[in-house]
Amino acid sequence: MDRVKFKKRLYKFIMKVGYNIWEAQKNGWFPYFVIIFLFTNITYGQSTEKSQKQQKVIEQRTQRSTPTYTNTPPNDRYTPIQNQRAYRPYYYNPNIYGYTPYWNPYRSWDGREYIITTDNSKTSPQPPMRISIGVLSEVTTQQSTISPYLVIGQKSFAIFQYHFGGRNSYPYYDNIYQWEVDEWEDTPMGNPIQRNEFVIGIGTTIDRISPFVGMGFGTQTQWDSYFDETYTLSSPRDLGIYTINEDTDKLRTLKIGFIYHWEQIEVISQISTFESISFADGLRLGIGVGIKL
Repeated sequence: MDRVKFKKRLYKFIMKVGYNIWEAQKNGWFPYFVIIFLFTNITYGQSTEKSQKQQKVIEQRTQRSTPTYTNTPPNDRYTPIQNQRAYRPYYYNPNIYGYTPYWNPYRSWDGREYIITTDNSKTSPQPPMRISIGVLSEVTTQQSTISPYLVIGQKSFAIFQYHFGGRNSYPYYDNIYQWEVDEWEDTPMGNPIQRNEFVIGIGTTIDRISPFVGMGFGTQTQWDSYFDETYTLSSPRDLGIYTINEDTDKLRTLKIGFIYHWEQIEVISQISTFESISFADGLRLGIGVGIKL
């Protein structure tokens, strides 16, 4: 069949179908199945497009909420943060370290749980670090001081202190000589003293007591003070007192003391000698309190 005959037959078929539909419409019958068929195709196409778009939205949200993993060895893959901190118990025998150990068994900053045991095979081999801080006051026959201190170590430890105390709050004159003051007959008012000292020491622990010994290095400054009844060299606010003859000496002191500790707090006491072990040089007593970290 050639193309001309096929076109003619197709044309006749279309014309016939169209004529039949037109005649049916004239007689009150309408081929609704045609509209239903067309509407179904349109609706199906719209439904398919909408579902495809919804699926894209779901995929996008899933990609944002799901962590991505790189192709790395198993040991290097992502692990949740809450699982990274391992449980680290520490077993200690109170018969070895004393009823209360020299460290703080209730601390949490090192991530350990401290457990008492009498089974030596379970005891952890490496004792934890000992850290404590506090403050002590040292009383002297010349000038009292206050000092923060730090203890760090284990059974054997190092202790550090810094002492400071006293000051000269009165006017100081470096152009007034002693013979001038004697000529004015001004009344002596004592000797203000200012002391600064750094101390380093070492010690060990026996049950609850930790004896230590240390050396101090510092300076002590002293002035001669007098009362000016005319209030010319000093105002009434300074009680009319002025100072001359500033003298600074270097200090070398010996410290001997001990620390007595409980679970979380400790007390410290020490004696200090100036230059040498001699009461004449000034024996100082210090006492303070600290906390175990």
